[in-house]
Amino acid sequence: MNPIDLIAPIVTGVGVASFAVIFTILYRTYANSAVAEYESGKCDVELIDETILTNINNAKKHRKILRAVKKGILTAFVVLLIPFLLISIYSKVVNGVAMLGGKGVIAVASGSMSEKNSANPYLANINNQFNTYDMIVLQKVESASDLGLYDVIAFVNDEGMNVIHRIVGFQDTPSGVRFVTRGDSNNADDEYKPALEDVLGEYTGTRIPYIGVFVMFLQSYSGILTVAAVIYCLFMIENVGNKIYLAREERLLFLQQSIDFKTETVKDDSIDSSFVETVYFKNYAYTFDENGFVSKTLISECDDAQDNTSVPRDGEPCGDESTGDDDGE
Repeated sequence: MNPIDLIAPIVTGVGVASFAVIFTILYRTYANSAVAEYESGKCDVELIDETILTNINNAKKHRKILRAVKKGILTAFVVLLIPFLLISIYSKVVNGVAMLGGKGVIAVASGSMSEKNSANPYLANINNQFNTYDMIVLQKVESASDLGLYDVIAFVNDEGMNVIHRIVGFQDTPSGVRFVTRGDSNNADDEYKPALEDVLGEYTGTRIPYIGVFVMFLQSYSGILTVAAVIYCLFMIENVGNKIYLAREERLLFLQQSIDFKTETVKDDSIDSSFVETVYFKNYAYTFDENGFVSKTLISECDDAQDNTSVPRDGEPCGDESTGDDDGE
């Protein structure tokens, strides 16, 4: 493996890992924020509006159906991706060809078999060429006698690269027969003459156009790491997203138990909410809304907002009556 081949997966791994970490932080932050909003009651208006305007049982059933569909889609996606990941890793180990039942597939990485070169007259009646990024099907080769002149084979050359070329001759050597190969688009034989042990398989004539570009990506270090990151993110979305769902359902159950929705009537199609805050200070109630200060009111007697911490005197407010400057009342 040359330095570039070693650096590429490291850089890709760092990039994909960084993405996964950032995605995890952002999504967990969003999920925690959403859970906190449900638990604090900030989404109560939305939940009440939904519950009043729809039948409670139907709404609950609708949510469960949507959640089941969403979970089913995510699960199916992961189920499809995991085999791709395993096949990609296996294919990387076995030089890009995963054989099953004597057959396998390989992606075409060059155009050396895409057209007929006039320097190759034997191609006049041969029309099984294929293009770059096609996916072709290979048949496992058991012995050299299984291969004939002008058969197309996939083999590993002396540089460890996969080559898919046509047999144009045979060469007898002390170690056994070697195959003379040439690409249909080329005008010269390949320098390396593969032996039987170099052959990955024989082209069966079956090809799928353009699919090879995806297979080549999945068989690369970048593809393997990317698929692994996607599977991780999908698992995390399901697990962390479940916390939001549970917080929402728990708050909705609380509201359903606290409010008699059956007797509620709504004239409009929605419920409005407004922010109102009351601050109690030195026997006065200061009221604020979205636009700021609204009013200042003298408290005539203790109420629950003061937690009953002082007892009112007859005709007098609770606690210390010192009010300071009352300008602006």
